[in-house]
Amino acid sequence: MGAPVMNADNFNFSDKGVDEIYKQVVLILYNVNNFYEINRNKEKNKTESPDLTDKWILSRLNELGVNVHKYLENYNTIKACSEIREFVSDLSTWYVKLNRDRFEEDETSRGVLRNVLENVSKIIAPIIPFVAEKIYQTLNGEKNSVHLEKYPEFKEKDVNKNILDEMKIVREIVSIGLRERDKLQIGLKWPLGKITIYSENKKEILKFENLIKEQLNVKKLEFKSENKNELKVEFDTKITPELEAEGYAREMSRQIQAFRKELGLKKENKIELFIVGDKELKKFLESQEKFILDRTNSKAMKIYENVTTDEERFKKNIEFKIKDKRGKVAIRLITK
Repeated sequence: MGAPVMNADNFNFSDKGVDEIYKQVVLILYNVNNFYEINRNKEKNKTESPDLTDKWILSRLNELGVNVHKYLENYNTIKACSEIREFVSDLSTWYVKLNRDRFEEDETSRGVLRNVLENVSKIIAPIIPFVAEKIYQTLNGEKNSVHLEKYPEFKEKDVNKNILDEMKIVREIVSIGLRERDKLQIGLKWPLGKITIYSENKKEILKFENLIKEQLNVKKLEFKSENKNELKVEFDTKITPELEAEGYAREMSRQIQAFRKELGLKKENKIELFIVGDKELKKFLESQEKFILDRTNSKAMKIYENVTTDEERFKKNIEFKIKDKRGKVAIRLITK
């Protein structure tokens, strides 16, 4: 439906092309649907939310609905498919990514995601009917069918153009920032003190200050006016002892979380942590104890300076390497 053949143009079929569309659209929709199913409760569809990312995805949904309806009315399935493909990417790689932690506990965010998925299933039903049916039945039960629903109507007035434009700028800042971190060879787990943004859109960008700081792992935003239209970002790469300690704590937490998953532990399972490392690492991690305990759902943490403890305690352990630091992490499940 999205191929040039729909315009009666020549089209060379390839398995690779089918595989790309499957990965870019079908598989992503199934993954988002499965993610919602894992975290769902009894929330209802939400059409309003104070959260800026919720406002953005709801406006993108309305924009999708308006555009796809317009294109299908004119039998332009190529542009309709292009709109769907772009929205699916925005939904997965931006909205769900940003709100992954919120979905676990916040009913409003789950309600917004439910609303988006249900309406998306109706919008895509004429083009990818089985995917649409799968999503719809996940939300409403297998006795219901999306193909017995009325096609949804969306209105241009419900599309918030301002927030769509603002989010484009924010996403560009994050994209440029991530590329800059790659050039500087400073991993995203390592916090930096400050980023300077060269832009005339300070007021709009500041609405998303926390989002930008979180995505680029910086503590502070600064702005400088730029007469040119070019958007630029610069990082302050000075690493203070406090930033260094947080970087080690973040990376240690990531490796512990991976170890928890490897052991088959659930999120609610409480653990005790035992870490072996050198004196400097011990100092870094002790200053970030609360951060590590919260991130890894641990009740206690003990750090030893390159000593071997009893074998039983270290039965479940892994070796780690963070920058020039090496050591061992052990986990003990708290059963009481």
